[in-house]
Amino acid sequence: MCDCKETKLRYRADQLFAAPIILKETSETIGWICVQEANDADMLKGAKKMAKKVLKEKGHDKKEIEGFNFRDLTEVSEEEMQMIPSPGSGEPTLTMPRDFNLMFQTNVGAMSDASSVAYLRPETAQGIFINFKNALGTSRAKIPFGIAQIGKAFRNEITPRNFIFRSREFEQMEVEYFIPPGDDVWEPFQQKWIDDSKAFLISIGLREDLLGWDIHEGDSLAHYARACTDITFRFPFGVQELMGIAARGNFDLTAHSEGSGKSEYITCH
Repeated sequence: MCDCKETKLRYRADQLFAAPIILKETSETIGWICVQEANDADMLKGAKKMAKKVLKEKGHDKKEIEGFNFRDLTEVSEEEMQMIPSPGSGEPTLTMPRDFNLMFQTNVGAMSDASSVAYLRPETAQGIFINFKNALGTSRAKIPFGIAQIGKAFRNEITPRNFIFRSREFEQMEVEYFIPPGDDVWEPFQQKWIDDSKAFLISIGLREDLLGWDIHEGDSLAHYARACTDITFRFPFGVQELMGIAARGNFDLTAHSEGSGKSEYITCH
């Protein structure tokens, strides 16, 4: 998150997008703009309005500028941050991004001490993994098989916005599909889930030209995942993730097995 030192407003750093204002004629950077996450048209409109103001203040109001190269504030340097204006104050009054906990912390029981700390779940998947052994035994299912569920999840959003995407309490649906072990097995399953998911979304009426693919690689890939592809959708307020398809390997079942001492959690994963 980032704080505006003047207005005291707080922002998610990955929801603020900055770009330098560069003169076409000389390639000189004369300032920066910063806009909040929105659809492309609204972000561009806001950026042009801010750039026009800066051009006038610097005496370059008749000159053309290059196109904006937007980056969210998690990708800017400390030197660049000193030039980026806050959406709240219009001046470079933002702090450098710092970590915050997306989970809601609470206390369970009569005492409020370290031993009673608990967190509202930020996803529903762990319920599936905890109940994996029970589901396997009662259903007599054979790998591959899946478990699906729907339930409430919670995120400690700084600024709830954009319909259901930045809300603090929401309904989440998840499917965990269990496959045979082996490094050469998971990729065909991963690709089939991506293809079938796209076909399903189109079959229920979503326009294919509004769908997109965000393939996570490098630092954007979760530590537990071998691969992850998000299916995105172009909403009126911008492109957002509609569905995430991740190859989680046996990370979760192994963690629950080690924590519980029950090796049955990973006998057939």
